[in-house]
Amino acid sequence: MPFPLESFTRTMVERHFRRKNLEWTEDYFLRALDSSSKYDVYWAVLALRDCGTTRCIPALKAKLDHSMRDVKSTSILTIAHIAGASETLLFAEALLSPSYREKGYAMWAIRDAADGRAVESVLAYFRKNMAKLRRGELVNGTLADGLEYLGRHASGHPAIRACFLQVRSAWDHLPSGERDEILKRMPDFVGSSPD
Repeated sequence: MPFPLESFTRTMVERHFRRKNLEWTEDYFLRALDSSSKYDVYWAVLALRDCGTTRCIPALKAKLDHSMRDVKSTSILTIAHIAGASETLLFAEALLSPSYREKGYAMWAIRDAADGRAVESVLAYFRKNMAKLRRGELVNGTLADGLEYLGRHASGHPAIRACFLQVRSAWDHLPSGERDEILKRMPDFVGSSPD
């Protein structure tokens, strides 16, 4: 499962809720999602990775427009952890939605949990941002994750091959960190054939 709750994070959740009659249950953390404290909400979202079921998905979806950026970001990853590919269309919609600004997290959820239904949204995202990519200004964490995801679906998909060619043509303009990350995940990306 992507995005598991690490033991250090669990300790931080326990520390945060130590004076609030902590019960390590889905119901407890679902109630915490309704707290007026943004930190209660943040830590509850993370805790649900450990004890949440699909029953908490609607409550987590409601947090995708929370005022705290960390809540929005961790909510989509927690949904990916719990629901996996069944929420592919949600991740794809978040990637393209002007109201969901955490594009790196939407793409991360796609990379780790989505099935092939997100391909068209990822391609549309890169088409929309191709000018930024060519200028080396698409530095929001979407490029390496998106290319890795597309790489899993590239066989026999001409639009993915075309996207890869466009990225290769802009290669020298990409920040070195982006190039390194792409090559770490896809060692033959620059020298490989389009498919």
